Amino acid sequence: MECENASTSNFCIEAAPLEAEEVGNLLTMLYIEDSPPMEMISGDSTDLKTVSQAEAEAVQALLISDTRDSASMPMARTVPRSSLPYIETRKAPVSEDLVKRVVYTYLMDPSTKKNVPSLRTHGLKLDLLFIMDLTGSQQPYIDSVKSSINSICAEILGSDHVNSAQAGDLRVAFIGFRDHPPQDDSFVTREWDFVSDLTRIHTNLRSLPGADGGGDGPEAVTAALARALTMRWRNDCNRVAVLVSDAPPHGIGSQGDYWPHGVPGVPDPLDLAREMLKNKITLHFIACEPSLSHFHNALDFYRGLTRITAGIVVPLLDARVMSTCIIGSSLESLAIQDLIDEYRKTIDELVASREPSLVVKYLHALMRVRGRTADQLIMENIYAMSDDRKENVDIWSSARSLADAKARLKYH
Repeated sequence: MECENASTSNFCIEAAPLEAEEVGNLLTMLYIEDSPPMEMISGDSTDLKTVSQAEAEAVQALLISDTRDSASMPMARTVPRSSLPYIETRKAPVSEDLVKRVVYTYLMDPSTKKNVPSLRTHGLKLDLLFIMDLTGSQQPYIDSVKSSINSICAEILGSDHVNSAQAGDLRVAFIGFRDHPPQDDSFVTREWDFVSDLTRIHTNLRSLPGADGGGDGPEAVTAALARALTMRWRNDCNRVAVLVSDAPPHGIGSQGDYWPHGVPGVPDPLDLAREMLKNKITLHFIACEPSLSHFHNALDFYRGLTRITAGIVVPLLDARVMSTCIIGSSLESLAIQDLIDEYRKTIDELVASREPSLVVKYLHALMRVRGRTADQLIMENIYAMSDDRKENVDIWSSARSLADAKARLKYH
């Protein structure tokens, strides 16, 4: 059913969001870049019941080697104007970033504390929500989703994580957004709730308005995130939201913002992200470039916002690879759940005696020793991230509010 709302006065968060300190402290521990002392990394692991002696020795040797040979990261380049970055979805050795999101998701899910073994006998289910910017610059991206929805659904249903011919194992919904009046008088958000039948998905896509309107640059992103929390998500499945836009939300300090402190009556987007985390909704952001990078604070904000939910930012310079971005980010979220199910007992043993960053190091090494691969979105790093910008991402992901973050940002 389509819903249309021109006001935001009825947006609310049903339960108090997770404490910002809890989320921020864990993210800080996981994403700290300083290497821990070798004696901490190479501590005793023979007490792990889920790891054989031979594996433990191989892991220790690998950890020591990694510490000694810490390779320098390749220099990132700025957003290109003509060349297109490399991007594909494929099985690859599990990256350390994916392991960070595995550990974070595990630790932030209260149900994991019960240590209940997975009883799953079939593939995962997925509710996939598209949150799409419908303002004037977005028509190529809207058209790309319309033309590739068949392949998106087929790739997800045919993956190892779902492996199903049952249409009901994948449901798709849409939220479209523009801006608040007086910047845009057409609508703020429109919603098409979850359906599994491909014909109905196509019908909903045809109902999407064409790209039009907008206003000051920032758009009603936060209103759309608030609407995402009210969708009819299932309880027995994975939940993924993919936000597609070339604009920031109001209130983060971007230039030309009609509401520089946020739209009155609309929740803080950092609270909404923490509520998404609480409701096990992973938010990925597809950054339509180079437009997004023209906005001050936008990229760092979105990296911090998605990090809260264990999501990622995917740069997009060509609408033709939109489906790759959607499929890859969705499959990564499913891979995280599969890895949690597979390594649950090991993670439980590790977190009982190690700091989160050391859990990540050990688990990543163990997966490498075992040759574990996973579906991942392999992409070129097109962003130049200075130390100040990295710190800003940390600030956005741990701040209590937009105002709190903006007071601490490092300007560059």
